Amino acid sequence: MSYPSSVKAIICYIEAHIKDEKFNYNELERRIGFSDAYIRELFGKNTGCPLAKYVRIRKVKCSAYELLYTDMSILDIAYLYGFSNPETYTRAFNKIIGMTPSTFRITRPIIGKKELSVGVYGIGLLNEKEQRSDIFMDRNVYKNNTGTILYGVPKAAWGEYGGGTPYPICLKACSEYLGEDLEYYFTMVSSAAAFRLVWNTKCWDLSNVDIFHTLSETNEIYGFGAKALGREFSFLGRDEGVTKEEFMEFIKTHIDEGYPCIALGIIGPPEPCIITGYKNNGEELLGWNFFQNDPEFASNIEIDESGYFVCSSWWENTDTQAVMCMGAIDGEKISNDEIIANGVKVLTGREEYGYCKGIDAYDAWKNALGNDSEFTVSDNLFVLFEKMLCQMDAMSCIIDGRENAAKFFRSLAETWEINKEKCNRIADAFARCAEAAKQMRNLFGDMSDMEGMLKKLADKPVRDEVCILIDKAKMFDSEALALMDSMIKKQN
Repeated sequence: MSYPSSVKAIICYIEAHIKDEKFNYNELERRIGFSDAYIRELFGKNTGCPLAKYVRIRKVKCSAYELLYTDMSILDIAYLYGFSNPETYTRAFNKIIGMTPSTFRITRPIIGKKELSVGVYGIGLLNEKEQRSDIFMDRNVYKNNTGTILYGVPKAAWGEYGGGTPYPICLKACSEYLGEDLEYYFTMVSSAAAFRLVWNTKCWDLSNVDIFHTLSETNEIYGFGAKALGREFSFLGRDEGVTKEEFMEFIKTHIDEGYPCIALGIIGPPEPCIITGYKNNGEELLGWNFFQNDPEFASNIEIDESGYFVCSSWWENTDTQAVMCMGAIDGEKISNDEIIANGVKVLTGREEYGYCKGIDAYDAWKNALGNDSEFTVSDNLFVLFEKMLCQMDAMSCIIDGRENAAKFFRSLAETWEINKEKCNRIADAFARCAEAAKQMRNLFGDMSDMEGMLKKLADKPVRDEVCILIDKAKMFDSEALALMDSMIKKQN
């Protein structure tokens, strides 16, 4: 689940101080920069859980680690997590976990690192670990006079297929439903998502990572994905004058023909999601959305027994920006030459609408990180948290993108004998670029200690080291770009 930056900052502070004998709400108030009353109201409204209750829940769940992996007595564990006596601890543990600490120690449920919010991790129970099957299921289509639902469309969510980029994940899921089996790395490179990097020169922008910034024409990048499947591509943007009725008609037409749609928005931010059906003549939409379990965005939706979201307020969400469809087979799929040419186009340095893109994005990123005046409020978690999210997005973008680009060129080297050496060199350059981003990530430490990460972000020597690694990543991307460009020119 994901919460506003201020709530995430509160969660980070709680995780960092979970073993304090007495949780210091006054210090939390000082560090976050809001009054105690407002912090409690904000936290309860966004999480559905009172702040004091949440702190107690986290203390109990974190204490479970000591029960399983240390020889500490229950008495010592109770005191370690700030409980005044073992009886109080036992009552709280039983109420929250459903068994006493001694029974928990004997039965040994599975515990480990769990995502508390996007980018914030802590100890949690893992005995209900979700699993996903890649087995293609026969299509199950439900139709009546006012709706059509395509059941069996694979789930699109963070981490599916080992990926972290929504549009290629949606492409992969749609391709499976349509009876094809494309590798995730192929959807990454064929959509050009594997080669992208964008940085807003005007501010620390959380939308840097959004794929629609990749090229100057928003729908061009999505058209690459349709070409990857060798299918017809149709696109409807929410331009001035475009109505809800036009959106509904577009969706209904394609769903009725048996093709899932990909939309931007519907629930939450304008990230790609899959529309798998509609009810009530299109007033209600169903599908998979990366934010459908996020309480910040999903308060007005229901979950169908299939797991699909059911949303009737999709048009009221102003982040619902476009809908598109990969329709009937329409000729040859994208060629390797086209993938490489698109990669060169995306990697080439340029500035468009205030965004530095491709190779030039590295310098803009480095300049923002090296601007010491941006990091003077080092004890304000809220200010630093947004910058940390931008930093994490950029690192994740490079890691997910360049690792999959390297996989593609390694695969290409096995079958393209005339360019085997060059493909391997490109793969090596992309792999080293991804490794540089991993080294950046390691400088910030374990993501379970977000407060520690924020302090390191505010620390100039750490940022200086990151800037050195940004230059390295740029160098490796530049090497790959030059090799890819030479391949295109040779083919021409």
